[in-house]
Amino acid sequence: MAIINGTNAANNLTGVANEGNTINGLGGNDTLRGADKEDLINGGNSPNGLNNNDWLYGEAGKDSLYGEDGNDRLFGGEEEDLLDGGIGADTLRGENGKDELFGGNGADWLYGGADEDSLDGGLQNDRLFGEDGNDIIRGGEGNDQLFGGLGEDEVYGEAGADTLSGGTSITDPDEASKDLVDGGTGNDWVYGGFEDTVKGGADNDTVIGLSTQGNLLYGDGTKDDSISGGADSVVGASGNDTIYGEDSESTLPGGSDTLVGNGGDDYLYGGAGNDFLFGGDGIDTLDGGDGNDVLDGGAGASTLLGGAGTESITGGIEGDLIDGGEGADFLSGLDGNDTITGDSGDVSLAGNDTILGGVGDDFLNGGSGADSVVGGAGNDTISGGADAEGQIAGDTLIGGAGFDIFILEDSGFEPAGPGEPPVPAPLGDRIQGFVKGQDFIDFDFGLVTIGASGNNSVITLTETSEILATVINVQITESDFLA
Repeated sequence: MAIINGTNAANNLTGVANEGNTINGLGGNDTLRGADKEDLINGGNSPNGLNNNDWLYGEAGKDSLYGEDGNDRLFGGEEEDLLDGGIGADTLRGENGKDELFGGNGADWLYGGADEDSLDGGLQNDRLFGEDGNDIIRGGEGNDQLFGGLGEDEVYGEAGADTLSGGTSITDPDEASKDLVDGGTGNDWVYGGFEDTVKGGADNDTVIGLSTQGNLLYGDGTKDDSISGGADSVVGASGNDTIYGEDSESTLPGGSDTLVGNGGDDYLYGGAGNDFLFGGDGIDTLDGGDGNDVLDGGAGASTLLGGAGTESITGGIEGDLIDGGEGADFLSGLDGNDTITGDSGDVSLAGNDTILGGVGDDFLNGGSGADSVVGGAGNDTISGGADAEGQIAGDTLIGGAGFDIFILEDSGFEPAGPGEPPVPAPLGDRIQGFVKGQDFIDFDFGLVTIGASGNNSVITLTETSEILATVINVQITESDFLA
């Protein structure tokens, strides 16, 4: 074992070949190089309190490099090296081999290099790059920037407001490997790529999955997180979370997302693709966006928006606002006093919807299309909705238990004039479960005529003879209409 000591001046020292060396730079700005065996290299401290800015090279062999005081540069070289920057703003490069890098106390830059490396930023604001290999990267204290690079990496921000990515950069993290990215404590920005598991950790985090391959994204704390991704499974934890399956500015590709709000008042946006959104506890807003989505509000009074596509939307145990949007939807309020609309109240969004009010005093509107609307238990207001011009298919309105009000809509039908081709008249709505003395029918246009067809009552618009509704197995009278 060769022992080589410098002076307090600037030294340029190289280890002895074929031996393990201990090289001590002492004071001064030193350049220290190991040899081909296991070397111990110390940059040293200045006796007069001045910093030493040293350059340490491990070269071949399993080396241990300690920068100590000063803004040092440490290069591991070949094989498995230990690099410790010490005090100061240091730059550490593991290069080849399975290396361990410790930034120490200072704003450090750490590069793992090839193979499976372990990086720890230590104190202050550090930048850590895993580069090649399956690396373990820890930011330590401070507001750090951490990038896993190539390989299946584990990236932990730990304390501080950190920016983390499993890939080589924030803008291109999708590098075809499965990373674990965990923000830790602090208000972090956490990015995932190809099939990554991404966790915000404690505090108020922004979690983004930039991949069409699918990420598992967690808010993972009790604070308020913002979560966004491509084709993802997203879990919001117990804070008031904002979750996007697709970026709000459409800069991310749409995907088939699974978004879970859990506790807290959450905002979940599925974007394009066939999504599953579960609000969990809290007063949530769920927006499926385009695609054939499944939305479940869970506990709490939620707002559920289906958007374009064929949706299955379930409200939950409290009073929900449900809008199926465009398409043929299945909408169920379950418990609570719900307001449910099939097609956003827009007659141009025709869809044959199935709407179940469930328990509670609900307002149900099928919107355009041939809808089936079931009030269920409770005192419900039920409307098939106004239809688009020329649409003749009617709605089926079912009252159930409770004191229900059935709303008749004006179709705007006009019969053909003299010499004009015949215009098919709308079929009108079919009302089932009407109970005399308990339920009522309401409308706000024209005069109607009540007729009979077997056991059924037929309500027609007097001016045009258009059938507005057929009431099944009940003979209604004027007293069954609201004044």
